[in-house]
Amino acid sequence: MVTFRSRDHGKFTYEDLTDDLAAIIRDLHEKRATVVGESFGGTVALNFALRYPEMTERLVVINSFPRFRKRFTIRFGGMLSSSLPFRVLWPVRRAASLLGLWVDKVGRDERRLFFQAVRTVGAEAYTRRLKLIEELNIEPRLPDIQAPTLFIAGDRDLLIPSVKEALAMAARMPNARVEVIKGAGHACLLGDRVHLDELLAE
Repeated sequence: MVTFRSRDHGKFTYEDLTDDLAAIIRDLHEKRATVVGESFGGTVALNFALRYPEMTERLVVINSFPRFRKRFTIRFGGMLSSSLPFRVLWPVRRAASLLGLWVDKVGRDERRLFFQAVRTVGAEAYTRRLKLIEELNIEPRLPDIQAPTLFIAGDRDLLIPSVKEALAMAARMPNARVEVIKGAGHACLLGDRVHLDELLAE
């Protein structure tokens, strides 16, 4: 398994992010890969499967979406992140994250690591990601994704209706299934309810 840090500078696009992923696969001298993405990363994974079907062995998409339904919320969030000092937004982001981590019963050490990682994402990258999410709509193209796809969705996700989104996406795709994680929220990979290694081995 290989993880990597997404771009965090400039006006990057989904094309840039998927090109980066393709370059990593090539650098590893692989022709195809299983691509795993959570939340925003899930939208990157879906876009990758559309742009690079020949490199997509299979997809695992966790608590994600093809289009963000709460249009006012995402626009308002983007406006705030681009107009207010980033340090002013941090307490709000931290409080929202703590609520989600509480739902997933994430322990103290894991919470500490989570916030260390989150704080490395600066204002520029955060604002740009919100803009990409605002513009995203790949719903009509989902039937074009032929790769075997596993959608993982927590039924207590407070950020997005993950189960509803996963079922709707799977219904549009020719080779997809859904795994609903009872009691799990948006940060389900940090808790002990999702064992990704077991799911990947199925």
